[in-house]
Amino acid sequence: MKQLLCAAALALGLSAPDLAAGGPAASPFPSPPTPGVRAYVYQVVEAANGKTRQGYRTGFDLETSPDGAIDAVVRTAEETADGEIWRPVEASEACKAAMHAPVGAVARVRLWPITEDVARTLGPTFLDTCAPGGVFYPLTDILNVVIIPLSPRFEVAALHRQGDRAHYDGFTARFDRAGQNFEETSHGGEVSLPVLSGGKAVVDWAPAPADLAIGQTVNGQPIQLTGTEHWAFRVTLDAATGALMDAHTDYDDLDLVARLPDVSAGIPQKISRTVTITPR
Repeated sequence: MKQLLCAAALALGLSAPDLAAGGPAASPFPSPPTPGVRAYVYQVVEAANGKTRQGYRTGFDLETSPDGAIDAVVRTAEETADGEIWRPVEASEACKAAMHAPVGAVARVRLWPITEDVARTLGPTFLDTCAPGGVFYPLTDILNVVIIPLSPRFEVAALHRQGDRAHYDGFTARFDRAGQNFEETSHGGEVSLPVLSGGKAVVDWAPAPADLAIGQTVNGQPIQLTGTEHWAFRVTLDAATGALMDAHTDYDDLDLVARLPDVSAGIPQKISRTVTITPR
């Protein structure tokens, strides 16, 4: 299931009022972060039915400008088919230029603020369609981690003291690119602030199980996958600057059935994803 690597880009659920530059007015940490450039490594490794492993690894910078805008600059991109041997993700120089890459980098992408149209589809104005999956898919997780503390939709501004919790409403996210059409229906979830001490603000983001439908083509064969995804992220922020310190999935489990044309029986697919974002 080569193209299955993607959690919901839940920024797709943003509406126009959510997309103004600047985040919630009240917060126990600066939102958006104070200006600066911070360097990270993203990694995801996926296991399907306890056996197949694949993944992506991305070296990137988050650049926060004085006006609160946040760009991700992808410096390196790698992929693995077994979780052990990593190979560079190939992109032509013309594609790198189309992805607005600085010299020596792979891509530059605006994460915040984003327009309603970009948030709805993650189309070519987010990242050119020439982008390989190994560049695009990691950015959906990175986007989520950046957006969750900023967007009013996710109610992080309601978290003022350690132990606070808040509920957010559900919505549907869709995109069609990189050989995959994707729809995930969120039924809402909870954000909480389990730690606010030692200079750290830890935000837990725990959506309720979501309904998932993915269409893709593997080796020329169309495949439809349906089922559920249940995941949670823990995001640690610098309480003084609002900057991302690190993030990881507490769990990300997909319980799907794959169906092929003219085959009545579905093929169960139990998939787990492990995502980490750490400083580099």
